[in-house]
Amino acid sequence: MRPGGWLYWVAVGLSGLTLALVVAYIVLVQDNRTVQTQVNQRQQFINQSAQLSRVNEALIRALATATVNNKDDKLRDLLAQNGITINATGEAVPSAGAPAPVTTPPAPETSR
Repeated sequence: MRPGGWLYWVAVGLSGLTLALVVAYIVLVQDNRTVQTQVNQRQQFINQSAQLSRVNEALIRALATATVNNKDDKLRDLLAQNGITINATGEAVPSAGAPAPVTTPPAPETSR
């Protein structure tokens, strides 16, 4: 056996290990991108929900004010059906008995 033969096989083994590590790295990077996309979608939903809740609150306050100003019993009943009571000043107050429904985005299915 020649003196450099073992060095050749060590180099081949290390290059094979390097190739396996590169393939594992590529797989992990792709999986990380998928998870990051899901996290970004959920964060966007949370951000949009916060914005829409402010719009929803302003709309309810405007409806409550219109109900008091116009003495609209039908609108008052509609708000009450949806869990919103109106105090004497025309401010909308969510009912304690009927909490607002909470919506969450559906979790996307992942295939592995």
